[in-house]
Amino acid sequence: MKPRLLVTGGAGFLGSHLLHQAANFSATGTLHRTAATSIPDVSFHVCDLQQPQEVRILLDRVKPEIIIHTACSDQGENLSAIAPAAALLAAQAAERGIRFIHLSTDQVFDGMTAPYHEGSEMNPINPYGTAKFQAEDLVRSLHTKATIVRTSLLYDLRIPDRQTKQLIQTTKTEEPYNLFTDEFRCPIWVENLAEVLLELAQDDYAGILNVGGPESLNRWDLGMKLLQHFDVLPTPNIKKGTIEESGLVRPQNLTLDLSTAQQLLATPLLSLDEAKKAVKKMQKEA
Repeated sequence: MKPRLLVTGGAGFLGSHLLHQAANFSATGTLHRTAATSIPDVSFHVCDLQQPQEVRILLDRVKPEIIIHTACSDQGENLSAIAPAAALLAAQAAERGIRFIHLSTDQVFDGMTAPYHEGSEMNPINPYGTAKFQAEDLVRSLHTKATIVRTSLLYDLRIPDRQTKQLIQTTKTEEPYNLFTDEFRCPIWVENLAEVLLELAQDDYAGILNVGGPESLNRWDLGMKLLQHFDVLPTPNIKKGTIEESGLVRPQNLTLDLSTAQQLLATPLLSLDEAKKAVKKMQKEA
């Protein structure tokens, strides 16, 4: 029988890709505010992950062997849900002996002492990073065998992701749009991250694991590469900028040390150019 997998945030960007790629699992996704698209052989359950009774009913019904927790990862208004949902799921998973994989972020760091390895000191400087820091702390204390995956910016190469859509839309306007040259991340193709998470679902690795793309790119270079991939020419209103000029509080360099993941995983971590080649190959073979 296929292992029973529960993906929280199943209608979200990462969650939906996980469920589309989970052919080797008996997969279920959770929903809250976002409606799901139909995915063959995948069922969905509406659940407020901050409500203990709803979570217990869900787990009694689905009886998952593995939970991949991608929900409550949005940087929007509902930051207050991040820590409570992670704690509730981690506690229930530990009590029931369920493999638990929690998605965290490179933004638990301050961006001052990159590259960051799994044991680097956390010092978030924005509300999202702080909420994820708190969630990590709770997960570690409540489920000692959990895996915490710290990742970076996610992008898609088949259909533009939300940020890339916004960038493409800006080329059709005269609205000024700045891409920082001094903010560095390790962006990863969403399908590549989903493949990694599904590999980890059948592994017993416990603790923190950095998972990102193997190259550190600034926002400007990433944006230009994605526009090129989608055959969109940059327009004069898209300009280079800096965090300092913007007045925003953002970590400057969140480059991750990926050596542990690269040694542990059979799934290769792909650079943007490697991911583009992989997509072209799959499209030719389809």
